[in-house]
Amino acid sequence: MHKFDDIWFTFKARIAAELRLKNNDLHSQILLVWYAIVSSTANIVALRYGKFAGPDTDIYTAVLSVALLAISMLVSSRDYRGRALQLRTNHIALKLFYDELQAGTISAVDKPKIYSRLLSECENHSSYDDRYFRIFNRAGLEGRFPTKLDWFFMLIMCGGRISGVLILYLLPLSVFWIRID
Repeated sequence: MHKFDDIWFTFKARIAAELRLKNNDLHSQILLVWYAIVSSTANIVALRYGKFAGPDTDIYTAVLSVALLAISMLVSSRDYRGRALQLRTNHIALKLFYDELQAGTISAVDKPKIYSRLLSECENHSSYDDRYFRIFNRAGLEGRFPTKLDWFFMLIMCGGRISGVLILYLLPLSVFWIRID
């Protein structure tokens, strides 16, 4: 392992974390619009056709409205965009620090103090972000190659993430498909 690999891997993992948070922000905003469209459409159709989804149409539309409220509260409290911007600022600072260490403009003796300060400036990346970077950029790695276990966990995490997002997109429509007798 090279003497500044810890900084380089942190820098790359934080780029992956920034991308993940931007992706979360995009999907959360689209979901808010999607739930609002489905909720509004259901309420408009209910005005004209009353019980278009069965005898409990009013309950279904109310559940959808509450889900929209809950998602909007959750999205605003998670602040994906702000966190992504923090990680971006941090990974740019880490890259500059890494380059200066490589060039010798910053002494290796100062590395622990500066690196610790940079690490504390924002939230840490997750193991998902580290694995994501190492698996999808494995051709350029000189160390810390992804293991079979990393591939397995990444497959599970990506599958769970895709399934979760898909469920969230289909959830408002399922309210009208499910009939409780």
